[in-house]
Amino acid sequence: MSLLKTMLYNVNGEPEIGRVITWVAAISAIFSPVAFMGCAMAFQGVKFDPVAWCTAYPGGLAALVASGILSIGKKDKDVEAARATKGQG
Repeated sequence: MSLLKTMLYNVNGEPEIGRVITWVAAISAIFSPVAFMGCAMAFQGVKFDPVAWCTAYPGGLAALVASGILSIGKKDKDVEAARATKGQG
């Protein structure tokens, strides 16, 4: 199974919107602040502080990605538990 299929598809092999949204959010969270900072620097003359950027940004990004991954993992676990319960009845 390819890495992309593992990241975006659920245990049944179907695309899952939660996984797609998490990865789109993670990618946009990485690139959009850099683009907005570049625009602000270019058009408003804002001074960029790389130390503040590197200190503050990774924590928020990690929280965003971790929350999405944990929620998808919990959902998959709940689906498997429901299947096991259904199979017993």
